[in-house]
Amino acid sequence: MSRTLLLLVLPCFLLPLNVQADEKTATARAEEVSKEPEKPEYVRIRRNDRKLSEALETSIVTFGDSKKYGGSTVDLIGAIHLGEAQYYKTLNSRFKEYDVLLFEAVMPEAAVKRGFRPGGGRGGARPNLKDEDEWTDSKIGLAAISSLQLGMKDALGLEFQLSGIDYTQKNFVHADMTQEQFERSMARRGETFSGMMMQEMSKAAFKPQKTNPVAQQLDIVFSLLASDRKYRVRRIAAAELAKANDGEVFAGPDGTSTIITERNKAALKVLARELRKGHRKIGIFYGAGHFPDMEQRMLSSKFGFERKNEEWVTAWNLMDPKKQQNTGSGKAAGSGDEER
Repeated sequence: MSRTLLLLVLPCFLLPLNVQADEKTATARAEEVSKEPEKPEYVRIRRNDRKLSEALETSIVTFGDSKKYGGSTVDLIGAIHLGEAQYYKTLNSRFKEYDVLLFEAVMPEAAVKRGFRPGGGRGGARPNLKDEDEWTDSKIGLAAISSLQLGMKDALGLEFQLSGIDYTQKNFVHADMTQEQFERSMARRGETFSGMMMQEMSKAAFKPQKTNPVAQQLDIVFSLLASDRKYRVRRIAAAELAKANDGEVFAGPDGTSTIITERNKAALKVLARELRKGHRKIGIFYGAGHFPDMEQRMLSSKFGFERKNEEWVTAWNLMDPKKQQNTGSGKAAGSGDEER
């Protein structure tokens, strides 16, 4: 047999063996994945029986049975900075049930000492601001990245967190870094907002894409032209938001960051203080992206809590209520997102 013929024929004999090896490898990997415990979710998309996206939901996870803090429970209450009015109304009602409610807000040290709350008011006195434009960064006290979401609220038909949450409730307790602490930590770690954005863009560039970027852009364009564009755009945004809340956003090479890790340390330092005061029911209202790291700290020997329960609150409805009744028996007209 000539060398050329051998090179042509040999792969024919090897191919079944290679395929078999690949199948074995794939099966082994699948078995390994099935054995791994599922990662907890803190933001999810609820789908109906036809796999159509119905709602974006955030979690309330309850922890208890700590030997160190017996009798106390702590709820991690996931936040996203844009939501429906009913979402914030539900949360405001729930917040009244807690002895103390710890909240996130990177504010100047002077503002924290004077008791200012996000929105510019003090505890027990909600300011009457004429325009949301008056909520400058110093008054808002949330991460600068939230200002980007403010520009999305009209397109999505949603409400900004600061106009929906009543931060003046008496049981609210600040549990975050001050602006000065935040800036010092970023400087010490060599972090910058522009650098972190470039880092995330690089991650996205090398990450396998399930959706063709061009197709995704066209999806957005056509969604804006559709009669139910608000809900279509919400579904696109919700899919990205649900993926982003895995706790690894902006993490450095060591898996930590000021935005997540250092702020979580500050929050749980306040939690330990409030637990020592004897509070029995505590809530922590923080961005859901903080919770993968925060939960691990709650389960550690320092606190010794156990995860007891979780429930879900609807933040965004993702389907036009007029069409929702049709999704049980037939395809929702113009939905176009069976897999989204």
